[in-house]
Amino acid sequence: MKLGIIKHFIVMAGLLAFYLNAVGQDSAQVNLPRSIQPHSGLHRRLGPDSTRVGNDSLRNDLKKVNLAFLSNIRTASMAEFVAQLNEKSSAYTATNAAKDSIEIIKNAIHDEVTQLKSIKGSISNYTSSLNSTQNQIRNIVNRYAISANNHGRAYQYLHNAELKLTSKMDSLTQIDQRIDELITKNQQHLSRFELALDAKNATKKTDSVSGKSSIWKANATSISKDVILNNIRSNYSNNKSIDKYVSHTGRASHILLAILGLAYCYWIARVAYIIRRHDPESKLAIDAIVGKTIIFLLTLLPFVHFVTPSFILQASQLIILLIFMFLLRHKMTGQQRKIALILIVFYLLDVFVNMVVSDDLFFRIICIVFNLVALGLVTYTKQRIKNSNSPGYINGFIYVIFAILNITAITLNVIGHVEHSRSFSIACAVGLVQAFTLQYFSEMIKVDVRNQFKKDRLVSGFWMRFNEQRTLGILTEILRIIAVLLAIIVLANNLQFIEWLLNKSEIFFAKVHRMGSISFTFGNLTIAILLLLVANWFQKNISLIVLGGKDGRLNQAYNQKMTLFPLFRLAIILIGFFMAVSALGMSLDKLTVVIGALSVGIGLGMQNIINNFVSGIILVFDKPFRVGDQIEFADKKGRVKEIGIRASVLKTADGADVIIPNGDLLSGRLVNWTLSQEYSRTSFVLHIDRKADLDKAKQWINDAMAKSPYFVKERESGISVQDISEEMIYLSVFCWVDFAANASSLKNDVLIVLYKQFEGEGLKFFSVLPPKVN
Repeated sequence: MKLGIIKHFIVMAGLLAFYLNAVGQDSAQVNLPRSIQPHSGLHRRLGPDSTRVGNDSLRNDLKKVNLAFLSNIRTASMAEFVAQLNEKSSAYTATNAAKDSIEIIKNAIHDEVTQLKSIKGSISNYTSSLNSTQNQIRNIVNRYAISANNHGRAYQYLHNAELKLTSKMDSLTQIDQRIDELITKNQQHLSRFELALDAKNATKKTDSVSGKSSIWKANATSISKDVILNNIRSNYSNNKSIDKYVSHTGRASHILLAILGLAYCYWIARVAYIIRRHDPESKLAIDAIVGKTIIFLLTLLPFVHFVTPSFILQASQLIILLIFMFLLRHKMTGQQRKIALILIVFYLLDVFVNMVVSDDLFFRIICIVFNLVALGLVTYTKQRIKNSNSPGYINGFIYVIFAILNITAITLNVIGHVEHSRSFSIACAVGLVQAFTLQYFSEMIKVDVRNQFKKDRLVSGFWMRFNEQRTLGILTEILRIIAVLLAIIVLANNLQFIEWLLNKSEIFFAKVHRMGSISFTFGNLTIAILLLLVANWFQKNISLIVLGGKDGRLNQAYNQKMTLFPLFRLAIILIGFFMAVSALGMSLDKLTVVIGALSVGIGLGMQNIINNFVSGIILVFDKPFRVGDQIEFADKKGRVKEIGIRASVLKTADGADVIIPNGDLLSGRLVNWTLSQEYSRTSFVLHIDRKADLDKAKQWINDAMAKSPYFVKERESGISVQDISEEMIYLSVFCWVDFAANASSLKNDVLIVLYKQFEGEGLKFFSVLPPKVN
């Protein structure tokens, strides 16, 4: 009795040990020698001695379940590494280092965040592989109805495999959550260090500048050359160093900007050369090409590195303004030229004064005077230039922003915050000039696009396929977004909060949000939306891009290959959709669940749309008509202009576009005049004078039909007597035309020729019954 109990205990202990080995293998297998890795035993189970698991097909499918890659997913190592980074992050909480140490710690945190994001990418790839293997196992179970009763060994093997996959996925999910929390914690540390660094800088400036106080308590000191030079050195050192900017900006960014500049230069030079070759009166100005290329490079310079020294921004805006004045020198009126010169002189003086500003009473008064003059100058310019298309025009929004910055600068100067007042004053001057340069930049790009359309009209180029006004409208919106981004970057640099803005933006776009089991970031969401917009634009314009057209419309000579274009458009939409889903980081199995949940509602609420969609696919493959065919449907007759995904377009003889749902076309009665051939039979009745020679009249009719360009000579035609009255002979005429829509045109040609022939012979001729005379 006791021996039986001991045997049962041993069996139960063995089963428990096997289960714990299967579940705990996740964390233990990292340190195991390769010779005893668990997957080696799994492969032996699939060897030749596994015939009992079922038939050959089942054995082959089981051999495809490869779990060898699990040994490469070292979750224990990843968890340990993340734990080490977490300890470092916790140590940062109590850190209160000096300014130089803070910079080192910030760089270390940035590196750690980069490593964590790299691990997240690896986890995403691992999770995808695990999901794929798990789906493979479930498909085998469902296919062969595997259970513990009918396929015992196969069931045990697949069950253990799924336990390992689930355990591995749970470990990866926990590590991923810890990484998200750690990234958020590090971003908070960066923000705290930024505030601490700003506080240290402010303290240092407070200690170094004696007597910081309101303007009525400021001390007046003697002004000398040494004082001015010392103030310039001090203000320059407080800005971002140019040497640091050059050394920390990646070469790849500069190379990319240079490539874009060279491409832009080549583009405008080539367009100008071709236009001049066809129009000798146009000019190929080398100075304009070089100047516009420099403007292009300097305008986009803030995108190379967001943290840019104020001195570089000030110099680049001045250079852009000077080049624009040179390029527009012949188009500017005397008043506009005067305002531009005053603006340049004032800009130089304002920048210089703010470079030498200090807590001294005299310099502070000078700065306030310049702020007031700037406000008056902008107000005067806004009142004098009312035309929004005129150079120098200032819209209301820019004027309000400029006034707020100036008033803020004056207020800060008065209450004693001279350094902040200086930043706002420089931001005012640079922002005002940038408002003009960005306006000129946008107009410059739009003029280049108009020249491209002009060039393509001369040489029948690619851009002729698109509508010029619509393209310029889209380009205007894109340039407006670029201008807003550039203005924000330059303003943030001048006000010395660009790094804080970048950190907040990174936190905003990188923070993981969850909706149930779905996680996403706003950065991925933005990329997904852009992918959908690009895919939507491409599927709408695929016909123009491939087949060609003019002014946004397809050519009249349609190609029969266009019949398959609905499938191409559908493929583009699906590719864009799946790329957007992939950018969101959503796995396809979760997407399948969402689609399955919505399928019932879609089926009930969108029956007509789905019906038309499926009908469109059937029309493409069944081909009851093609693009360019002459069809007749219900009371409408015309040429098929387009076969869409949901509906098709019919072009009638009077020029109307009739949009017919594909479901109606597939289920209704439709007449295709050009299904098997292009030509069509037509007939009409002629009433000729009874006095006319019948044989001669028939010859006249045959000659008239032969003269028409729509008459098909190779096909049979005929003339027969239909009826004879007291005064008229009724002739029935039939022939073939080259296209069904040209039947009325052929009848028109025949009637004109016969009318002249019968009039010349003094005989009566009608195409309709003549009125009866009582």
